[in-house]
Amino acid sequence: METTHLSGKVFVILCIITHLTFVKIVFFTGKILKLWENNCKNFIIYSKLHTSIQDMENLHKANTGANLVFPSSRHKDHEKVLNGRLYVEGYEEKELYSFLDYISSGFELNFMVAVDFTASNGDPRKRDSLHYMGYDSSYLNAYQQAIMEVGEVIQVYDYDKRFPAWGFGGKLYDGSVSHCFNLSGNAGSFEVEGVQGIMGAYKNALHTVSLHGPTLFGQVINQAAEIAAQSLSTNPTKYFVLLIITDGVLTDLQETKDAIVRASDLPLSILIVGVGNADFKQMEVNAYFFLQTSPCVICNPNNTIEQILDADTGPPLESSTGRIATRDIVQFVPIRDVQRGERSMVQALLEELPGQFLTYMRSRDIKPLGIDAPRAPLPADPLIT
Repeated sequence: METTHLSGKVFVILCIITHLTFVKIVFFTGKILKLWENNCKNFIIYSKLHTSIQDMENLHKANTGANLVFPSSRHKDHEKVLNGRLYVEGYEEKELYSFLDYISSGFELNFMVAVDFTASNGDPRKRDSLHYMGYDSSYLNAYQQAIMEVGEVIQVYDYDKRFPAWGFGGKLYDGSVSHCFNLSGNAGSFEVEGVQGIMGAYKNALHTVSLHGPTLFGQVINQAAEIAAQSLSTNPTKYFVLLIITDGVLTDLQETKDAIVRASDLPLSILIVGVGNADFKQMEVNAYFFLQTSPCVICNPNNTIEQILDADTGPPLESSTGRIATRDIVQFVPIRDVQRGERSMVQALLEELPGQFLTYMRSRDIKPLGIDAPRAPLPADPLIT
């Protein structure tokens, strides 16, 4: 995002520069930070300019400007009217590597999981419980499905296959209620071996941990963030993916927001799967609003304006101290929605992960390993990655 001054007013340029030859720059008026509050009523196109990267470079070198124009219905044949001039004060050329470039050079995704042990799941011994396993080994409850389907995809990119696994909202054998306990039951280690290790630890925990509550995410997210932070000094090629599976509505919403805002500076993404029939409106607002979003998405009056955890088209998360999340790290998917749709749960959960990964790497100018890292072909839509 850049700003320019025209006729005494400040305008915001929404533009993504790729390797493509031609670019389109659009200037908007209005208070963009209040965009989600007024459904774009004061957000209108001011001017447009079609140009090329080479022409913009030439403008910079010549220290001259380009005319900004806009078709006017007041003029015959919609003649373009001069609204100002664009000056290029500086430019920088960077090679944008793809998700595949990083993974193929040795970067890895480290899988972590947290399971909801609150009482709202129902007695695991009863068939109507979300934790019910039954006697048929082929039957998987919603928690097991999420662990298996997501874990089997992520583990391909995790070299040691040792996964941190926690539970939250459960009453332990000593009578204490914990909102971040080791699923393995081993107080000295939170890691288990492979996806099957998670499945086994989860099954055993249902026999040793009583369901309790309330539903709190903050401690689990902070624990995952601590692991991600520690890795920065030892192995910066690791990126962490925390899967949280829950059946209920949060009771520590502000603490969770604070934890997410702090974690947004770390190599971490959070995938949240909602199971059961709870009201998940707190988390169903799709993730963090970026100014790179196309104007047609930004100005859609049907987009929700609620500021919650996963807010693609709303404002960025804000902590209790006023700190703003630096990037989107959350993706929330209710299982009941994907069961009715065409996409699988894994597709819905992981569709934003490559973009979140790339946003982190690019914001810190982290490149793939190797000086001559290969560049993967760009996708059909270059704005995806």
